[in-house]
Amino acid sequence: MTFAFPFAFVALLAVPALVAIYWLRSRHKRQPVSTLMLWMDQREAREGGLLIHRLQTPLLFFLELLTILLLILAAARPAVTAGDSARSLTVVLDDSFSMLAGSGDSSRSRALTAVEKEIDGGRYSSVRLIVAGETPQILGEAARDLDRDLLKEWRCQSPSADLAEAISFAFALGGNRPRVLVATDQPPPEEPTDGRLEWWAFGTASHNVAFVNATRSARDPQERCLLEVANLSLSPIKTGLVIGVAAAGEGSESKELQRSVLVLGPNETRRILLKLEPGAGILRARLDDDALAIDNQIVLLPVTRRQVRVELRFQSEVLKSLVDKALLATGSVALTSANPELIFTDQSEAEADSTDAWLMRFVADGDAESYLGPFVVDRAHPLAEGLLLDGVVWGAGKTTPPANTPIITTGNIPLLTDVARPHGRHELRMHLRPDLSTLQDTPNWPILIWNLIDWRASNAPGLKETNLRLGSDANLTVGAGTHAVEVRSPDDRSHELTARDRTLTFKADSVGVYEIHAATERYAVASNALRQEESDLGRCASGRWGDWQSSGFQAEERSVGWIFLMLALITLGVHLALTSSGASVRAK
Repeated sequence: MTFAFPFAFVALLAVPALVAIYWLRSRHKRQPVSTLMLWMDQREAREGGLLIHRLQTPLLFFLELLTILLLILAAARPAVTAGDSARSLTVVLDDSFSMLAGSGDSSRSRALTAVEKEIDGGRYSSVRLIVAGETPQILGEAARDLDRDLLKEWRCQSPSADLAEAISFAFALGGNRPRVLVATDQPPPEEPTDGRLEWWAFGTASHNVAFVNATRSARDPQERCLLEVANLSLSPIKTGLVIGVAAAGEGSESKELQRSVLVLGPNETRRILLKLEPGAGILRARLDDDALAIDNQIVLLPVTRRQVRVELRFQSEVLKSLVDKALLATGSVALTSANPELIFTDQSEAEADSTDAWLMRFVADGDAESYLGPFVVDRAHPLAEGLLLDGVVWGAGKTTPPANTPIITTGNIPLLTDVARPHGRHELRMHLRPDLSTLQDTPNWPILIWNLIDWRASNAPGLKETNLRLGSDANLTVGAGTHAVEVRSPDDRSHELTARDRTLTFKADSVGVYEIHAATERYAVASNALRQEESDLGRCASGRWGDWQSSGFQAEERSVGWIFLMLALITLGVHLALTSSGASVRAK
């Protein structure tokens, strides 16, 4: 029960006055008389006086006291929660990493204190928590007494927070007219007006220098790194920058590559280009401490250029020369006959030497002709990316056997087909007569070979990328027969995930280095907070917007003051009946 006018309880001062009336009574002086025969009323008068006697509590006293209390409760305008629309609270928690800003007393810690205080009031039938990251997520089930351990899962490690979607989600989950509380560090885009939403902001506008971009590539024998440092303020700022490399593994010492002082103008972004020696280890860069620590350091792991082991088995020197030149242009293959991952051949009897080897078989049909198109290309297939066959002449047989998956066809003639084999292997078949074709003389030829090499490399065990932005997906391909994969996050939490179809995807939702154990293989992937919009603390603010007590939200409560008023009238009626009956008895 709540009271809209609690000031009415001041009227409780009338209770001592009533007690005083029954406590302070008069005593008349005793007068001896000769007889009582002529006295009509022999009772002692006790209607009032100044003499103190033992407190007496007849029925009338309790009726008068009850009437006073009922009238006071009615004047306080009591209200109770309606049965079917019992008040529930849904708290939307901003999970973006800008909530970590602040030295010691961050926006998150201030918001956490305020939310716990609101929940501890015990005024809600149920409380639900929603974490607002790139997509909203529910923390646990709705409960009257919230589990404090759920709030520990609010880590503020998302690269952004879609508060609008999270608020809509909260209203959809809350049932009949819920209360929604938003805890963030930003002011609302507009003032809440419907009485169901309150917006609490706990941010502080601050200067901040941050890494906003960091990449590492291996396009030549030397690795290259690009770092971008931004001053996200309207004032010039000076900060220190330290860059070092360390060999992979715990306990390895870091070798300092560069130490400098950056003087950045207002809203200036500075680019730093680095060249690393082949085999350089983990690169770490660090800026001086400021309002937000999470974007002051980065980790870039070595980028391994995936080399696909390729074997050539050709009888035709022409085809061998064409394939060899295209493979050389990719720069991503190693020609070998030992345990190849991809075999190019024009021999019909050639077979894969292992369950991991793919086959690319060229078929030179005897009864062939040149086709000018139109060519039908399955654009969803990895080999079709970037192919433009307009004006291409393709020489192939007049009749070819049907295939499981045609990639390129002309009419009813399949020119390039794909057959999936067990263990994820693929056997591709290309019908091609170079002497009747111009395909090998166009850019489509190296593009086709590059697509095949890249496709095969992406299906080999390993990570697709080793350096990610916070919130990105890490994609891992595991070896045949591997199903259980252990992933250890930077905060030392361990999860066991299941690979399906030899692939595994998980979100890098913490800053630092993830360790991945897949059977006997070990991998690592780094996640860095690189989001300029979140690192910009100039738009942070503190304040509260919205009002749950506005008229649009009163439908959830029902006034019960009339009940106390009716009870007071009934009590007065009983009091009147008793006093009237007593007067009539005295009159007789």
